[in-house]
This record gives sequence, structure tokens and C-alpha cells, in this order.
Amino acid sequence: MRQTALIVEDDPATRHILGTTLATAGIGAIYAENGAAMWRQLGENPDVIILDLSLPDADGLELLRQLRQQSEVPVLIHSTRSDEIERIIGIEIGADDFLPKPCNLRELLARTRGLLRRSQGRNPPVLRGEARNIQFGPWTLNTASRELTHNEGLSSPLGVSAFALLSAFLENPFAPLSREQLSRVLKREYVAYDRIIDVHVSQIRRILGKQADGNAFIKTLRSQGYVFIADVQNAQ
Repeated sequence: MRQTALIVEDDPATRHILGTTLATAGIGAIYAENGAAMWRQLGENPDVIILDLSLPDADGLELLRQLRQQSEVPVLIHSTRSDEIERIIGIEIGADDFLPKPCNLRELLARTRGLLRRSQGRNPPVLRGEARNIQFGPWTLNTASRELTHNEGLSSPLGVSAFALLSAFLENPFAPLSREQLSRVLKREYVAYDRIIDVHVSQIRRILGKQADGNAFIKTLRSQGYVFIADVQNAQ
């Protein structure tokens, strides 16, 4: 089945260029020129959203915040609002990736395809074997729904990028993972000083909170990357 991107962009020329670029990889496109149109087009169940932040009727970050209350569709922000603060806020409230305007269209296509592949592969087992639920500390990760459940009943759905990174940590407890390795998990080209990985890890840490001994589940290794420091086991 052909995959479809929803391009939320008020500039007609940019919409055309993005749609044409995606078509070269067999990705269909539907369009929304503003926030109101985006909500209407969501009924078409797009596989990925390419979102501009500067829209005539709404702020893109607020749209993203509202979207994440009802959908986990992958979102790539594509915007001239590309300073570090905007990037961090966008990732923290639910974007899966961020590319500034103007950008290399081949890179945009590669990032979009990466999000689509991760979204398609959202149900694989996290550990060897057939386990669908993974326990660590007070948390259980359901690999089918990408949902974290606390033993007190708190539920936290994960976006595709956060799920992919947490899965990598659960596959390799107590083993250091470099930012380059984690970039490959997200199917991103590794770029030194790119903070996308750090922002996603911070988001996961905030969701997980502290362990019983007061330590974080994910420890930063200076000049190396990160390490997950908790026992992991298959849940029945």
C-alpha cells in the first residue's frame, strides 16, 4: 500500500516542491495550507506529517501539542523557525525530527523515509524471543502498542523515536551506547553536536523518573553517550 505524507505548509511553491520530492520515492502527498485544513486531512490517516511552524491561523507548536493528545503519527518539523530553543521545544512536545528551511531535499526525503520505516516497524520484539511486554523497575513496555505502564497504573504512550531509543536501551542494559549508535537506531546521519538524540533521551528520562535508589534509568557517559542502568526482564 502506498504511504502518504500530510504536508502542512502555507506556501504553495514549497508544498509543490515537497510533494514532488516525495513522489520520487513513491510516497504520496496530501496538503493542508493551515491548521484547520490539517485537522480535516487527518481523516485521511496519513503515515507521516511534515509540519511548518509558521501558519496563518495557528502556531505549529501548539498544533503539535494538540495532535499528540490524540495521535502518534510521526511528525517532521520543517520550518524557518529553527533556532535551538525551537528545536528543543518541538522535540520535547512530540516531534520526531526537525529540519530547518531551506534544507537539502535529499536529506528531507531520507528523514521522511526513516520515520516511515520506524513507524512500520513499531511492533517488533524488543528482546530476543517472543516477549511482547518488557519489565524494568516499576515500568512495563508493551512492544505492540508502544505504551509504557507504571505498576501504579500510570500510562505513557511513546512516539516512534522515543520508542526506538528506549527499545535500544532495553536490548543493551548496562552497555554504553554512543550518540552515533543511537543516531543509527533513528536512521539518522550522525552529526557531531546535533542535540536531537539528547533531547529525546531527556524526554525518556522525564517520563521514567527516578529508580528506587534515586538514580536515573539512563546515565550520561561524558564524551561517550548513554547507558541504561536497570535490570530488564520479559514479563508474562
